[in-house]
Amino acid sequence: MAATDSSIFGNGMSIAESESVVDSENWKLLRYFNGYRAFIACAAAVYALSGIHISPFGDTDRALFSGTALVYAALMVAGLVSSWRRWPSFETQTGILSFLDVILLTILLHASGGLSSGLGLLLVVSVGGSSLLLGTRLTIFFAALATVAIGVEVNWAFLTGGFWSTDGYTQGGLLGFGLFATAALSHALAERLRATEALAQRRGVDLANLSQINDLIIQRMQSGVLVCDSGGQVHMLNKSARDFLGLREPLSGKPHLADISASLATQMADWLARSAASRGRQLVTTRGGYTLLPRFLAIGDGKNSGVLVFLEDTAILKQQAHQLKMSALARLTASIAHEIRNPLGAIIHAGQLLSESTGQTGEEKRLVRIIDDQSRRMNVIVENVMQLSRRDHVNPVVLDLTAWTKDFAHQFAETGGKPPEIISVNTPGPIEVCMDPDQLAQVIGNLCQNALRHSPPFTGQPLIALKAGTDSDRRPFLDVIDWGSGIPPEIVDNIFDPFFTTTPRGTGLGLYIARELCEGNGARLDYHPGDGIGSRFRVTFLRAEDCGGGTGA
Repeated sequence: MAATDSSIFGNGMSIAESESVVDSENWKLLRYFNGYRAFIACAAAVYALSGIHISPFGDTDRALFSGTALVYAALMVAGLVSSWRRWPSFETQTGILSFLDVILLTILLHASGGLSSGLGLLLVVSVGGSSLLLGTRLTIFFAALATVAIGVEVNWAFLTGGFWSTDGYTQGGLLGFGLFATAALSHALAERLRATEALAQRRGVDLANLSQINDLIIQRMQSGVLVCDSGGQVHMLNKSARDFLGLREPLSGKPHLADISASLATQMADWLARSAASRGRQLVTTRGGYTLLPRFLAIGDGKNSGVLVFLEDTAILKQQAHQLKMSALARLTASIAHEIRNPLGAIIHAGQLLSESTGQTGEEKRLVRIIDDQSRRMNVIVENVMQLSRRDHVNPVVLDLTAWTKDFAHQFAETGGKPPEIISVNTPGPIEVCMDPDQLAQVIGNLCQNALRHSPPFTGQPLIALKAGTDSDRRPFLDVIDWGSGIPPEIVDNIFDPFFTTTPRGTGLGLYIARELCEGNGARLDYHPGDGIGSRFRVTFLRAEDCGGGTGA
């Protein structure tokens, strides 16, 4: 995951936040170490002020030990306060305190009789602690500084004009070696811990973001999803489940499933009580008006594990099954129509030749006319059936619905030889939709032809109204409204069925093809009865931002 200042998800931990957590942990470790330093320094200061003599502390120079202990205590207490205030910076503060630690401990060591006092072990702790906090170069520097200080202490008598002696060289060398070894091991351990911590932080960010992705996917699922424990308490449900179950507001606390849907709770209890082989599913009707098919899935293998409940809307399942059936039917009828087209063309051509022959009787002419009329009607049916295959060949683009509607109204009136006033256009402003413009023209053209067929004669008032807008879900729509005779309520449920027609010469494919073309573009075609007279067909489009086909027509 790329390092960014903020997470790409609303509530997930970002890399910057992760680094802030690591920085806080570093400051906490420094405060602990400064607390140790302040304790040692204050203990030395209390000893110096008490007047009590405990060998070997201050054996060589009590005054030097006392003064150094007081200064050491004051500086370490100040360092502890500054680490709480986080000023100056972490690297600066750690470096200064580590330097003072080595110098002052070496002076205390000198005032207590040198390496034989055993205070050199405090230098090992100081260098080891500093190595946990600092980088490689400073780690080596402070290990070398402490080693040099030990060397100066071993040779102090010689450096101040005394006799040179090899006493303490072995102990000093081993202590110096121990300082470098401690620094190296502590630094390696610190780097390992930092790498592990960084990995843990990255994994934490990934898990937080993954959790939000999962939550987003669950919330956007069309199927309802509930998570319940074995006792029936609801721990989580998505938006679709709330809609299906008629819950307008998010739930507070952990309600019982029986309070939401008694029949669903009963079915889940039966599912838990029966064996897996005998578990069945029954339809559940909710107060939200949905008929749902629940599916239960155990979470884990334990007896008291939770249950994942999927709620599937049977209306959607039926619609999907219908679409699959209609898609297969469209391919079948399109292939049959293709095979019929060639012999039908031959029949039409033969009828034209017969009509041009001379010496025909009146009865023969009537039969030839019947052949011609029925052949042409059959050709229209074949052409309509062939259009069913176009459902899978769409080119949706971002379309300005307002401009397109005005152009369509003008072209429809001009092509049909109608006055422009026959269609009124009502659009609130620029509206962008996602639709194949050619197929949209075919759909709206078919709806307008049907509207004119069932409308009274034109008397100067518009017979068709094209009205655009957006619904409550911000999806754009286009209404085709007429004031004709309307559709009888008893046949409303059948108007989109293939080959259903109420006119002797109709094919019954117009509205069916129009709906199929809309669904192929991700749109929806619905019928709404007029207010006592006429009809309204609404095409609800995909939003422009959901369009996957290209830009602008």
